[in-house]
Amino acid sequence: MEEKKVMEEKTLTKPVSEEQFKEMAKEMAAANYQKVLEDFEKGILHLRDYSGVRKFKSIRRAIRRGHVSLFGDVYPKRPFKNIKTKKGNITYTKRRLYEQFTHKKRTVA
Repeated sequence: MEEKKVMEEKTLTKPVSEEQFKEMAKEMAAANYQKVLEDFEKGILHLRDYSGVRKFKSIRRAIRRGHVSLFGDVYPKRPFKNIKTKKGNITYTKRRLYEQFTHKKRTVA
């Protein structure tokens, strides 16, 4: 009986504000990502997508070089046409995604 009361008290928590919830979610996401990085260094992979395994001989080497994400998503090499682009164009959005994946900044607007 006493154990049930203790368990009920532990499961009942006070409501949290939205800001605290967002902060806790960010901390948990950062902790999970850190755990995945540590596991990668130990040699354990957490792949969600196995398409990179088919494309590369060594998936670990591809991850280290930045061709594949830690979760197995293959980054595109050049997913855009080499033409002049305008904002709102599909090619423009593909270029922006490529810049985000490779952490490159575009000099020409």
